[in-house]
Amino acid sequence: MSPAPLYVGAVGFACPVGQTWASACAAIRAGISRRILSAYRDDHGREICASYIPDLVPAGGPSDERWLALLIRALRHTVAENSVPLGRATLFLALPVANDGRPYTASYLRHALSARLDVDIPTDRIHVRADGAHGGLAALQQACARARTGIPCIVAAADSLLSARRLHELSAANRLLVDGNSDGISPGEAAAAVVLSREPQRAGARLLGLGFATEPSRLDNDVPLRAEGLIGASRMALAEAGLGLQDLDFRVSDAAGESVHVKEQALLMARLL
Repeated sequence: MSPAPLYVGAVGFACPVGQTWASACAAIRAGISRRILSAYRDDHGREICASYIPDLVPAGGPSDERWLALLIRALRHTVAENSVPLGRATLFLALPVANDGRPYTASYLRHALSARLDVDIPTDRIHVRADGAHGGLAALQQACARARTGIPCIVAAADSLLSARRLHELSAANRLLVDGNSDGISPGEAAAAVVLSREPQRAGARLLGLGFATEPSRLDNDVPLRAEGLIGASRMALAEAGLGLQDLDFRVSDAAGESVHVKEQALLMARLL
């Protein structure tokens, strides 16, 4: 027996090329990017080009204020498009870790979100994931089980690489796109949120399949890249949806410029087609 279908009732979004999902999608479709010089330089004094919102928070503020401001914008747009009160929904949040390397607590987020959104969000309705790049999908999977019981859920993810600590980590690993390193990334920031429920009325999309797998090849080891993780996860998601890769009209990936991720996408296409 297949699981009960789930629907996306509303979407909130905030990124350098758009402060709503519609404007961001239009910019992406038009090929618009917003890469500008940041105030940061790497360990060798080279200028760092980034994609960010310069006036997001006052200069010199705490690093977590950037992703928090983006998260607030995404949640506000999501609630404005949907009749589910934020205080009644269960929140599943995918976020970066704090400066001490530990995930942010539900109590910290309750205080931060409630104060800025002017609504009391109970601590037991906030679930935090700190799983890195796949954290948003992990939060979505966790929310699916709750939403199928009839409880409205909001899944949101936010991150910003525009902080001295995050940029230093990327620079130390030689992963920044700077003069002399063409195989790197331009650091960015964004947030997204969706309302997940069993109600098809006024839904913008239907969730058909999710897939997860572990990639043995990483940037910090010497295991040859065969895209086993991406291929396994894609096969799982396609099987759940009852589709083949050839049935998709478009794909979206998190490849941000590094050749290893471009190769990973090419291996996916070659092996699944």
